[in-house]
Amino acid sequence: MPALAELIKHQPPMRLIDQFLKGDQEGATCAATITKDNLFYRDELKGLPAHVGIELMAQTIAAAAGYRHRDAGQDIKIGFLLGSRNYRCQVSHFALGETYVINVHEIHAESSGLSVFECEIQHADTVIAKAKLNVYQPPDEAAFIKDTYE
Repeated sequence: MPALAELIKHQPPMRLIDQFLKGDQEGATCAATITKDNLFYRDELKGLPAHVGIELMAQTIAAAAGYRHRDAGQDIKIGFLLGSRNYRCQVSHFALGETYVINVHEIHAESSGLSVFECEIQHADTVIAKAKLNVYQPPDEAAFIKDTYE
């Protein structure tokens, strides 16, 4: 399996996932082990707040896209999280020392670069969080950046 650095542009400390487990043309599976050096770690929780699960899902989507581009011989590209629908998390936090498995599956894609992914986070083979995430990956990254920032 490829290293995450080959698939996503996120770099530590913003890279919250730490292992790419598998991927195909429709999605990916990654893992995150919670450590104290995580950017969002909170001592009072002894872990990460539950809402950080959305970012774990978004980074796994980035890995899925990176895997797809790499498989096609293309460079990895930037993407944007536009929003989430129905994020439900069964735990109050992601606990220190525990490993969580994040699965994402693309359920809708448009030629404009807009996509919707069905996402879930598992712990000990139990689904503890679910959501649908809306994302955007510009077809022409350079033109998008130029138009946005000029």
